[in-house]
Amino acid sequence: MPTPDLSTAVWRKAKMSESAQGCVEVADLGGGLIAVRNSSDPARAAHVYPVGDWEEFLAYLRGERPKSTRIQVAITADAVVLSDCADETVLPHTYTNHEWECFMSGVQNREAQLSAA
Repeated sequence: MPTPDLSTAVWRKAKMSESAQGCVEVADLGGGLIAVRNSSDPARAAHVYPVGDWEEFLAYLRGERPKSTRIQVAITADAVVLSDCADETVLPHTYTNHEWECFMSGVQNREAQLSAA
């Protein structure tokens, strides 16, 4: 998949992340694509997913669907790592447990800014 232009992307985050230093940020790119990045490392390439894969991942996080096949999350005592299994050239994003908890609050509450418009 060609890398879309993210220069005009509008990045959004979970409500609990408003005052957080770093967080999971999501941008609806249009054309059926969603971008995800770590706000504390904006220079790192964003992950870009088809909307269907992102929505499947959110449903998995809410316990509504089996494990996502493309987007993988690994949670340890020290960090949370988000990986794109379909594009191994894109480096994983690493979040603190607090950053992930803020994101998960938004996922569980179905905050619209974390989904496709």
